[in-house]
Amino acid sequence: MKLKNKLHKLALKLGNNPKLAFARLLQGGLIFLFGSLILILSERVIVESIQQELMATLGIIIAGIGVLVALVGYLSMSIFRLYHIINTKD
Repeated sequence: MKLKNKLHKLALKLGNNPKLAFARLLQGGLIFLFGSLILILSERVIVESIQQELMATLGIIIAGIGVLVALVGYLSMSIFRLYHIINTKD
């Protein structure tokens, strides 16, 4: 029951501010693009070595973080917003 209460509070908090949610969506997209750029540059610029693999891994990690941030922003704009609208007391 405690987890449900925490999720309820989190959904209300995230769904309450659509401007912040849109900013998170954009930030996540930009972080993803930066990670993708690192990945592409490691493939094209750095010769095959352990450094290339480490740079590619770093790019994948950064791109993954960007996807997660964008996902939180998207969910805050859509699903959590609907949850907030449905559960607010008039």
